[in-house]
Amino acid sequence: MPTIPTLRTRLQDAACDYAHLAGWQIVPGSVWTGTEYTRGHTDRIAGEFEPVFPRPTRDVRRVHSLWKIAPYSVLGIAGQAFDVISVPLVLGVAATRTAPFRRSIAPTSLSPDRIRFLVRPGLPLAPDLPGAELCSSGECVPLPPTPVRGGALTWWISPVTTDWHPGDPLAVQAALRQAAADLRQPCSR
Repeated sequence: MPTIPTLRTRLQDAACDYAHLAGWQIVPGSVWTGTEYTRGHTDRIAGEFEPVFPRPTRDVRRVHSLWKIAPYSVLGIAGQAFDVISVPLVLGVAATRTAPFRRSIAPTSLSPDRIRFLVRPGLPLAPDLPGAELCSSGECVPLPPTPVRGGALTWWISPVTTDWHPGDPLAVQAALRQAAADLRQPCSR
């Protein structure tokens, strides 16, 4: 019977994939204890997605070593290989069903309350997108399978599907705009 990998192993494997296959800068981050985020080896309370080491890396050997001693979460650094557009779950799921998104998909992670779209960096967020947040310019963002409040991040659309390329930020924003309009429409009977 095959064994199920532990969360520690899944975090380390994912971190190595992100560094090796995607070339993303990553760093171990704070750990969700079930009640709060801490710095991992200590009980010191931490910010939600706070790095536990000062320097992110894409060196696979270093990544492998870091996650042996700090297998808490995987944080990607936005603003370099990708930015992240984060939206409430209902809006994000609706956006993935729109024509603009289906024409130009983006890697998309799912948490219990939000969807995060990985998009090409450098484009500002349109001000008319309800509940949308842009993570860029060195901000730390959680990547699957990071444990978060209410569960763990998973890939809704894996970066493998897009050959590790971030999505088109204009297409994602158009999809969000269309989804928001669709959600405002009353149901017809």
